[in-house]
Amino acid sequence: MQTGGCSGGVIGSTPSVWLRRLERISAWGACILLIINVGDIILGVFCRYVLKSSLIWTEEAARFSLVWMVMIAASGAALRGDHMVIDFVVPHLPAPLRRLIEWGRLLLALLLFSLMIYIGSVNALQMRGMKTIALGIPKTVPLLSVPVGFLLLMTVTIIAWLCRGRE
Repeated sequence: MQTGGCSGGVIGSTPSVWLRRLERISAWGACILLIINVGDIILGVFCRYVLKSSLIWTEEAARFSLVWMVMIAASGAALRGDHMVIDFVVPHLPAPLRRLIEWGRLLLALLLFSLMIYIGSVNALQMRGMKTIALGIPKTVPLLSVPVGFLLLMTVTIIAWLCRGRE
């Protein structure tokens, strides 16, 4: 899903500008969450092995920040083409068949993203009255990582597809 330049307006700007913005947001968000995750793990190890007293919330915070980090970073990885792809057959097919397969992949991806957004949202909202054990935050907060991550993936997929169509 790597993008080159493309023209045309999306909310007053080109789709490639929006893709760069989304990629930056994804990268910076994942970077901040990685720093939180590593800092939290170092704090937990320090307290457990140096101070001989463990903080009960560090494991939960590390798990939640890791999940959020992965879901936020997925859209940036998709834009850069860093997700695994098996593409040794499709490039050798005739152009009309290649286009058909690309459309099929797009529709399948959008269907999967939509399903995950829906199921993730329903699951997160059903847990809104429950709190996590150690941090005491609503379970909705970590569970929202799935619909948010897939919404970002869907957004960059659609914009990148529009970009490809304009090239």
